[in-house]
Amino acid sequence: MGVRIGLKDVALRAGVSVPTASRVLSGVQRNVDPELALRVRKACDELGYKVNAAARALRVQSMNSLALVVPAIANAYFAELVSAYSRHLDLQGKRLVTIDTDESPGIEQRQLGAMDRALVDGVLVVPAAFKRSGMAIGELARSHRVVQVDRRARGVAAPSVRLDNAAGVRLLVDHLRARGRRNILMVAAQEDSSSSIERTAAFRALAGPGDRVLEMPSFTVASGIDAAKLLLADPGDTDAIICTADIVALGLLTALQHAGKRVPADYAITSFDGTYISDTAAPGLTTLGSTAKRMVEASLTLLDGGDGDVVLKPELVVRGSSG
Repeated sequence: MGVRIGLKDVALRAGVSVPTASRVLSGVQRNVDPELALRVRKACDELGYKVNAAARALRVQSMNSLALVVPAIANAYFAELVSAYSRHLDLQGKRLVTIDTDESPGIEQRQLGAMDRALVDGVLVVPAAFKRSGMAIGELARSHRVVQVDRRARGVAAPSVRLDNAAGVRLLVDHLRARGRRNILMVAAQEDSSSSIERTAAFRALAGPGDRVLEMPSFTVASGIDAAKLLLADPGDTDAIICTADIVALGLLTALQHAGKRVPADYAITSFDGTYISDTAAPGLTTLGSTAKRMVEASLTLLDGGDGDVVLKPELVVRGSSG
C-alpha cells in the first residue's frame, strides 16, 4: 500500500508553511505571493497530491460550481446558452453542471429534488413548464440560490432574466408589414412554457384579419417540417411566417424549398433565437438577435445577490429570408 501524501508534504516540498499551502489549494490566495502559489501547485504535481473537493467545499463553503437546468439541449438555442455559460464560468475558474430535463416537469422535479446542496453554489434553471414547474423550483429555492433563465414558472419568487417576448413579436410583425406582407402565419408551440405563451399572446393581440396561428407540439425541426405540410395543404393567402424558434424555422424553410416554394418570394420567413442556424440557413434567417451573452451576464449578477426580474430588449437582425 502506497504512502499517503498530505498537505504537510506539499508544504515541505514547496518550502512554505502549511497555512500558506492550504490557502493556495482552497482558492483563497489573498496575501499569497504568486511565486509561492506556483511552487505549491508544482509540488502537488510532483507528489501527485489531489485536492479533496468535498472537504475544500466544507472549509470555504464553495464548490466553485453552478448547475444549469435546461429543457432540451438538442435545441440549438439551449445548446448555445450552455456553451455561453461554460465559457464565461471557465474564465472565472468555475465549473458548470448541466442537466437536461427533456421538456418534462416530471424529470425536472426528480432532478431538482435530488440535487445535493454540497455539489453546487447556485442553480440556473430554465423551467420546463410555466404551470407545472413552480412547486419543484420553489422547493429548490429554499436551500439553493436560484435564478430562472429565459422562462419563468408560475408562483416562484426566485429572480429571473428573460427576453421581452411581446416587444420581439412587435419587431417581427412591424418588419413584415413594412415589407408589404399582410397575411402572417405564426408557427407556435403548444408547450406550457412562459416564452411560448407570451409570444403567442402578443401575436394574437397584434393580428390582422389575414393573420393566423398554427400551434405545433414542440420546438423541434420535425414540428417545422409538419407545419410546412399543413401550410401547403391549406395555404390561404399567407405570405409571411413567424417561427417561435430557429429550429422550427429550419424545418419549415427546408420543407417549403423541397416543395418548390421560394423564400422570400412566396413566403417571407422570420424567427426568434438568433442561433447559428440563422446564419447557416439558405437564405439566412431574419431573426431576433442572440441574447445568450446578455442572458448569462444578467443571470450571474442575480445569482450573486441581485433581486427582481431582468427583461432584455430584443434586437432585429435582417437577413435574406424576409426579402
